[in-house]
Amino acid sequence: MAKKVKWTGRSIMDRTEIYEYWTERNQSSDYADRLDELFNESAKLLATFPKIGTRTNYLNVFSKVVRDYKIFYRIEPHEIQILRVWDTRQHPDSQGISDSQNLAEFYFLLSSRLWFLVTF
Repeated sequence: MAKKVKWTGRSIMDRTEIYEYWTERNQSSDYADRLDELFNESAKLLATFPKIGTRTNYLNVFSKVVRDYKIFYRIEPHEIQILRVWDTRQHPDSQGISDSQNLAEFYFLLSSRLWFLVTF
C-alpha cells in the first residue's frame, strides 16, 4: 500500500530555487517543468516502494538520485517525508556547510525546525 508523501518546507524551497535557476538560465520554463515532473514521479515511486533509494547512515533516511539531484527522504510509519532536494554538483561549502556536523544539520533541517540533530 502506498504511503502519503510529505514535502517539507525546506524541500519545497530547494525545488523552487532549482526551478528558478533553470528558468532564468534557459529563458524558458521547459527544463524546470520537466524536472518538476521527474521529482513528482520519483515521489510517487517512493510512496509505493520506499526502500528503493540508497540507505544513508541515518535512521530511516534514504536518498534517491534524479538526474543531477538527490532526494533525501525519511520513511515514517504512515508517510514519506522528503527532507531535501540537493544538486549533487554543488559543493557543500556553497550551502554554508564546511564540516561534518554542519553537513548532518544541512540534510536534516526540516522547515523551520530541527527534528533531530546528528552529531559526530
